[in-house]
Order: sequence, then C-alpha cells, then structure tokens
Amino acid sequence: MPRAILTGLLFSLLTGIFLALVAGVLLIFTPLSEGLLPLMASVILALAVFSGGLQAARIAAARGYIQGMGVGLSFFLVTLALGWTASPLILAAAGKKLGLCLLAGAMGGMAGMAGR
Repeated sequence: MPRAILTGLLFSLLTGIFLALVAGVLLIFTPLSEGLLPLMASVILALAVFSGGLQAARIAAARGYIQGMGVGLSFFLVTLALGWTASPLILAAAGKKLGLCLLAGAMGGMAGMAGR
C-alpha cells in the first residue's frame, strides 16, 4: 500500500511539473493573460493529483478511493512543505487546496479501479 501511494505521488509530481512547463510556454508564446494563472494552477493541481491517484489505484488493485486520497494528501503535504515560507499560512487557501487534492485523488483512484 505505501508503495502504491509513493509511486502515485512521484507520478503526480512529475505530471505537475510537466503541465506547469507547458502552461509557462503557453503563457509566453500565446496571447493568454497572466490573469488566468490561478485557474491554470488549480487545473494543473487537479490533473496532477488525478493522474497520481489513477496510478496508485492501478498498482494497489484495491481500495482505489483510499489510495487516491493518500496520494492527494501526500501531494498537498509535499507542496505545502516546498512552498512554505516564514509568512503565516492562509488557512482558507490551504483548506481549498487540500479539498481539491483529496477530491482529485479520490476521483483518480475511482477511475483507476474502474479501468481494471
């Protein structure tokens, strides 16, 4: 079980980095506005965690929701730790990000179990 979650976490981190690079290239070479950054960040977060939950559920072959939510929680904790600064944490924003991570992970886990 921890192997599936760790593999899903790695997959979601790599997917998130790749999607962020694609979004950066799109912002540079197209007339897209930087005002879309919050929306793009949320979509990238959801897609990355969804893909990690999908992989974790496929590897574990059981408890897809739990596997996906484990990936979502671990992704949230890793990104929180990497992005933490000495400034105070805004609980409302962190709560929304946690909810999005858990929901996307659970959906990825469900899709991973349905695809088996």
